[in-house]
Amino acid sequence: MDVSYITAEMSDDFARSVRLGAEAGVSVVSIRSKAWGKAIEDLSADEVAEARRILAEHRMRVGMVLSPVGKCDITDDAAVAKHGDILNRTIRLAHALGADTIRAFPFRPPNPTPFTDSRFDEYRDRVVERWAPWAEMAGAEGVSVCFEWVGTTLVLTAEQMRRVVDDLGEPAHVGVIWEIDVSAQAGESPEAGYPHIRGLIRDTHIKRFDGGATRDEYATAVRLLAADGYDGPLTVEHWGGEDETLDGIRQVTNLRAGVVGA
Repeated sequence: MDVSYITAEMSDDFARSVRLGAEAGVSVVSIRSKAWGKAIEDLSADEVAEARRILAEHRMRVGMVLSPVGKCDITDDAAVAKHGDILNRTIRLAHALGADTIRAFPFRPPNPTPFTDSRFDEYRDRVVERWAPWAEMAGAEGVSVCFEWVGTTLVLTAEQMRRVVDDLGEPAHVGVIWEIDVSAQAGESPEAGYPHIRGLIRDTHIKRFDGGATRDEYATAVRLLAADGYDGPLTVEHWGGEDETLDGIRQVTNLRAGVVGA
């Protein structure tokens, strides 16, 4: 289990972000907007080439390209169409960066209120209707779609996310990011959530230990993953700026070592 982080959370300066991560002992990173002041799907060919050079210089590989696709109102046809275009451009970016996995979201309801009734049952069929052709397109391009859920998405728990994946036919090119903190805030413990997404997890996001999930709950999650031989990243997310992200890398490294060894 490699400890990872998100480039834009470390620093707005892409080169500095990668260098600092490498100096902290990280070898795999998730790339998210912004880079060079742009959304990542808008990077020019020269900027993508520079990103590749920087990553190679620091012996860093891209674990996942974090797109915003699906983080929009599911009833807004114009927004959904725009996100379909972003997905196309992000697939091209992933190919250029040597990555094979893109983060995405299972849409939002209209006017969401965080961590209240997600309206999942109301919109479940439409989530699948919207995502089925996109997921098929990504798979045809050799790219996996990896779903993340947040406090404002239609999905709030691992159990709900599993139902979406099942509705899509559980294709090999669809996985999930385990959002332990979000699930905890929605009332789902790691022990309850993990069985639903066992075998689907491509990344695990670890937020600050004083948020929705505690350090002990994250330790439980890492123990569950280790027991099944999980070898994906443990990604520091939303710890804060540069100093906080570096502290997150240290703390998550210590957490991993305490559970499974160095």
